[in-house]
Amino acid sequence: MLSSAARRDNGKCVAAHPPGPVIIEAMSDAPASSRAVRSFYAETAGGIRVCHGLSCALNGGRDVAGRVAASGATVEAVHCLGHCDRSPALLDATAHAVTGAAALAWPAALPGPEPVPTVRVAARRPVVTGRIVLGSHASLEVARRAGVYGALAAAVAGSAEAVLVAVEASGERGRGGAGFPTGRKWRAAAAHARRQPVVIANGDEGDPGSFVDRRLLEDDPHAVLEGLALCGYAVGAAEGIVFVRSEYPAARAAVTAAIAEAREAGILGPSVLGSRWAFDITVVSGRGSYVCGEETALLNAVEGRRGEVRVRPPYPVESGLHGRPTVVNNIETLVNVPWILREGPDAFRALGTAGSPGTKVLSLARGWALPGLVEVEFGVALGDVVEALAGGSRDGAPLQAIALGGPMGSIVLPGHFSVRLDHDELAAAGIRLGHGGLVPLPAGCDPARVLVDWLAFMASESCGKCIPCRHGSVQALALAQRLAASTGAAAREGAASLERLLDLVEATSLCGFGQGIPAPARQLVRLVGGRSTA
Repeated sequence: MLSSAARRDNGKCVAAHPPGPVIIEAMSDAPASSRAVRSFYAETAGGIRVCHGLSCALNGGRDVAGRVAASGATVEAVHCLGHCDRSPALLDATAHAVTGAAALAWPAALPGPEPVPTVRVAARRPVVTGRIVLGSHASLEVARRAGVYGALAAAVAGSAEAVLVAVEASGERGRGGAGFPTGRKWRAAAAHARRQPVVIANGDEGDPGSFVDRRLLEDDPHAVLEGLALCGYAVGAAEGIVFVRSEYPAARAAVTAAIAEAREAGILGPSVLGSRWAFDITVVSGRGSYVCGEETALLNAVEGRRGEVRVRPPYPVESGLHGRPTVVNNIETLVNVPWILREGPDAFRALGTAGSPGTKVLSLARGWALPGLVEVEFGVALGDVVEALAGGSRDGAPLQAIALGGPMGSIVLPGHFSVRLDHDELAAAGIRLGHGGLVPLPAGCDPARVLVDWLAFMASESCGKCIPCRHGSVQALALAQRLAASTGAAAREGAASLERLLDLVEATSLCGFGQGIPAPARQLVRLVGGRSTA
């Protein structure tokens, strides 16, 4: 059941409640207390947050929500808690994650610990997971023994230009989904170094099915801080921010503790590692909005505003946080950077493909026989991931499709499993990698239910900035619900109407949210109608 304080605003289910720690302390007087800002964010206080994401929905999440509601507790529906390999999941009243069999038994306690999530390396050299595959490196002592901050120490003894040149030469592309060249973004911000740039680590990993950033923030936070500091040094920034979604309380706590350790050790502060460069980092917490993963919406959230997207240009590297040049990189992207500087850009380019160098960490949801994180080199075929690395579906059932990259990614049919993980090759096939989460849709899975769930996600999470997404998502959800209950000629007519509406939303929405969701939704429509093509 929904909280009695819940209400609707701009198509979102929200709640009237006092503002939480959306903004940093220095901005505590920003208009975050206004009704306009409060009404935008969906987080409530005191409820049991139950995941309704695709992996959880396919693995008993609806039963969990029913048990929580039957207990008399308030259910706060969230679209992903980042525990997709151990679905279903909930956050209890103490913000502790309860997963798998324990979530299905909630509120009863099960004897024994929950299974430890797995991390595997299927690349010739690990770039991102080399530490967490061995266990947690959250403490500064353990992290430094593993070499963390070594690249930063070498960098601050040299020039910022050398860092920029190395990142550019590596060919690294952002791991958040867009695949934009990291070095090009940094170079553009460095051109405005006299205007006090800001650098931001985007930890708003909200794609249902993805959880790599959560693991890095929890178990390798110092690597995230080192990557962000290197970005700051390269572009001439003195201020960094780690933005962490509210659904990741353990990640927020780990990063906050890591920052305190780094300050105490002189790694952050007025003299970074004894250099003349001053740089510090602050944690900013989200309040429950998927679209804040989009960089301009994130900037508005940090400023204490509604998390609506901004019209571009100007781009954040020119005019971002409070009009200052701002670099926003995702967590995995930043963790690559110290490795690149330590091992050299040529070593990075030796992995992966010419157009997509390096590795990618894939999130394999519970529906696979081998769930967990797996680091692969770009260039591996999707079919090899499905069969060799994920082990096929958990129960051995044949796959009708896989959901790749969440609702803004793609529905990939078996006929496309030969496509390789390469930004250009995927784009040529009309496939979006997104954040790299893979959820299997086995034979017997109802694509109509998945379609309804995804369009409900879109209607709930649309920021409301533009009319096509705000109203189109609500209309699309209504059409999908009717389609799910239709057969024959009525189903064919409903599918055609829904596809036309999705085409319109895709063509006219302001940002990647409204532009991205229609494509996989359209593929689901065709699966529902039995008109899919490989």
